[in-house]
Amino acid sequence: MSPTGSKKEQANSAVNGGSSGNELGELRKILVQSEQVGEVLPDALRESARRDDRLAEATLPIVEENIRQSVQRNPRILAEAIFPIIGPAIRKAISEALAQMIQSLNQTLERSLSPQGLKWRLEAMQTGKPFAEVVILHSLIYRVEQVFLIHKETGILLQHVALNAAETQDGEMVSAMLTAIQDFVRDSFKTSDDATLDSLRVKDFSIWIENSPDAILAAVIRGNAPLTLREIFLEAIERIQFEQENDFQKFKGDTTVFEDTKPVLQECLQMRLDEKSEPKGGIFTPFNVLAAVLGVLLVVAGFFYIRDYRRWSNYLDRLRHEPGIVVTEAERGFFRHELSGLRDPLAVAPESLAGEYGYAPDDVAQNWKPFQDAAPEFVLKRAEKLLAPPPGVRLAFENGALTADGPAPAAWFAEAQRLAPALAGVTEFRIGAGGLKQSIEAQTIGFGCGTTELTADGEKALAAATAAFELLSAAGGVWRVEIEGRADASGTDAANAEISRARADKILAEIFAKSEKLKQNRQNFSAVGTGAGGAAECAAGFHVYLE
Repeated sequence: MSPTGSKKEQANSAVNGGSSGNELGELRKILVQSEQVGEVLPDALRESARRDDRLAEATLPIVEENIRQSVQRNPRILAEAIFPIIGPAIRKAISEALAQMIQSLNQTLERSLSPQGLKWRLEAMQTGKPFAEVVILHSLIYRVEQVFLIHKETGILLQHVALNAAETQDGEMVSAMLTAIQDFVRDSFKTSDDATLDSLRVKDFSIWIENSPDAILAAVIRGNAPLTLREIFLEAIERIQFEQENDFQKFKGDTTVFEDTKPVLQECLQMRLDEKSEPKGGIFTPFNVLAAVLGVLLVVAGFFYIRDYRRWSNYLDRLRHEPGIVVTEAERGFFRHELSGLRDPLAVAPESLAGEYGYAPDDVAQNWKPFQDAAPEFVLKRAEKLLAPPPGVRLAFENGALTADGPAPAAWFAEAQRLAPALAGVTEFRIGAGGLKQSIEAQTIGFGCGTTELTADGEKALAAATAAFELLSAAGGVWRVEIEGRADASGTDAANAEISRARADKILAEIFAKSEKLKQNRQNFSAVGTGAGGAAECAAGFHVYLE
């Protein structure tokens, strides 16, 4: 080929696009075909849906998978979409359930209060069956109690549903029995291979059988069922055959793939009751009058029973929460109740509370044994009764320690310290330093005017002050006492200053002489004389400083 011809071919290829031109042509053809398919596809889908359900069955797995993936990605979208229909559906279902429950209750009450109902109740007691079951058995026209799905070729039980799981027989055994009976009938009567057994009857039960190419549906029925029930069974087996066609063809003994057939089988558990009411006489029959009287008596007795039960429960609850009372035994009788327990003598009397709940003193027999409650309020009450604190003294109790604080004679503090450990719950007695301070500062030690000799009252006051100092020392803490000597205005300033200081020193010496313990705390005492510049009197006093 000449170079000139080669260049022409290259030029033509460039103009036509070469292989790229072919690809563009194919792409144009695909787009045109897609547009044509899009125009006819909606009509084709409508025509297929009108003709049969094959399109729906074919697209069902795809739609289910799309819904599943949508829920996994964002469940809120589907929830919002079905909300307008799911709410009314739930309300309707609840309303229907309540209506059925009320109707069932009305029927049960009517039958319970009728002669026939009493007879049935007696039968229930004799047989040990629930009354509702006896009523159903006598009112039953028919009831499908069990449904079996059996593999036709192997006789294996594929699925089984029952109305009452507690009374269900062995499904495998029933399946094997039905298969054996079918084979026996076929062999004994020389029937064709496609001939099948339609029904069996055993006492009160019938077994209706429907067949499909790959499965057998056997329903156990109590009572006399109408032939229209067979249509339900036939529709069920046809639906299972259609939906499980592939599972039947590939069946190797794994029955789990037929779990989806359970809802279809459960639809076969039909039941019908005789709704004809019993013939009724007049309203004022002896039985109705007796039932009405018994009903009124039961209502009245129930009212008084419930009222007394609530009163008794409230009374016991009040006693159990009352301080100082421990209920150990409570017995509620028909006419008289009994109570036993423990009671602190300082607690409220349980008899006084009974009237608040409508009980007279004779309605409740009460037996209470005394005990001492360790609650703080009762410990304080017993302490006040035993110690009799002077006015102004405050008692406090916490963690086993009883504390007395306030102005009181040292003798009272000493006696309280001796008696307090005898109280139940008290392990320690404490004296408040503030009370001792007030008690000590209230003391005035008298002297003879112009001398440093104590008067008789001064001797007593000094003894009381010394005892108070010992209690203050025992109470612990940091404290300091200043003894203040005083003088009247009869002498000169120098003489008054000298005698006031001498009186303070006299008091200090007397305190140390009376108490060796206080002598060891010498650093806590100091003595000063004020002359006649302070309180002009022939005496001495104290100032207590607490830190």
